[in-house]
Amino acid sequence: MKTANIALFALTAGSASAQFFVLYGRDTVVSRIDPIVSPGGIGMHAHEFMGAGNVDQNTDYDSLQKSTCSSMGRANGNPIIEDKSVYWHPTLYVKANNGTYLRVPTNGHQIYYINAGTGQMREPFEFPKGFRMTAGNAYIRAAQEHTPTNKDDITQWICHETPSWNEGAQGGFPKGVTSCSQYPYFNGAIEFPHCWNGKDFNLNSPYSHVAYPVGDIRNGACPDTHPIKLPHIFMENNYDLSSLQGEFEVDSFVLSNGDPTGFGFHADFYNGWQEGVLPNLLTGSSACDSHDVGDCSGVTFDSSMNWAQCTTTNNFSEDLDGPLSALPGCNPITTVNPAPQCKACAAGVVGGQCNVAGSSMTTSTRKATSSTLKTSTKPATSTMQTTTTTTTRTVTSTTTQQSTTTVTSSAPTSTECDD
Repeated sequence: MKTANIALFALTAGSASAQFFVLYGRDTVVSRIDPIVSPGGIGMHAHEFMGAGNVDQNTDYDSLQKSTCSSMGRANGNPIIEDKSVYWHPTLYVKANNGTYLRVPTNGHQIYYINAGTGQMREPFEFPKGFRMTAGNAYIRAAQEHTPTNKDDITQWICHETPSWNEGAQGGFPKGVTSCSQYPYFNGAIEFPHCWNGKDFNLNSPYSHVAYPVGDIRNGACPDTHPIKLPHIFMENNYDLSSLQGEFEVDSFVLSNGDPTGFGFHADFYNGWQEGVLPNLLTGSSACDSHDVGDCSGVTFDSSMNWAQCTTTNNFSEDLDGPLSALPGCNPITTVNPAPQCKACAAGVVGGQCNVAGSSMTTSTRKATSSTLKTSTKPATSTMQTTTTTTTRTVTSTTTQQSTTTVTSSAPTSTECDD
């Protein structure tokens, strides 16, 4: 499990005390919804969801608390009870040998919660009710200028296959990958921002309330514009590429948002934690220090079921698995950087043309905008230095084919959505 080792090696750059834990789990549903960016309706591209079993396009904090299960929990498969959060990321596709597109299934997720970096620690040290955020940027198609010198960027792709791990450069897809048979397989990892400006989420500016630390994206200091430190989330997603071995073209990876580079990988988090639980897990004498949340005090688990049993159904009728003639929705494959933001197309549309919704959206970066805050804070210092004996990441028939744009320019002009 090299990816986790890489992640935890980064944790050792902090202090001698380790305050972190890891959730394990599986998908609840694959669906073209996005409760953060497109609440109430169909979303722009397909996502894989994990966490609360009742997620839908109308998800909010109160609805999450009514979920009867979570697909995340301890390593032995028991779902956690106190966390009804929901997490999601875009689906990954490959181009099959016959020209169609196939979804690469996932076979596990690891979510790290870490007390990392420096800033005014929110008091209590947890996410506010209703808090939500996005990591990464769905519209970039190249390495970002803020890539830190410590090698790890916001995103990272690793193929776990001996004799060496094939790792993408600066957050993009690795080349020449045909199979990844060793745990955690073909792994897409992402770091979430944890610096907050103290303001509520604003749908008209969904990324402005959070930012990454300055310099080191995990252990750096929060910027003056976003001085409040929240728990840091690091997510690993394991793709079962070996289940499709020999069935797809080499170097044909593409994310559901039309990204063939891997740089546009992103992820979302909608807080559903019971209040008062996270502070005990990440601060004080009872803080957790374990690769398995099952070792931590202050949380309970449902021993009557396995987290893989916590699933729901896609309430929009469309095929997201394939074989597909093109990507679901209106998501043309493009290397234009930044890619255009396309309006969501109706359920069932495959390979629809992009109707540009506006200028390309940008998620939070370390260059945050100025804002004010109204919240209780307390000083905090850099944490998370630990060693580990586990193997983990520095803490990994012919159809109509969808064309790929290979020019680099500003976003294209608006065209009608074929829905």
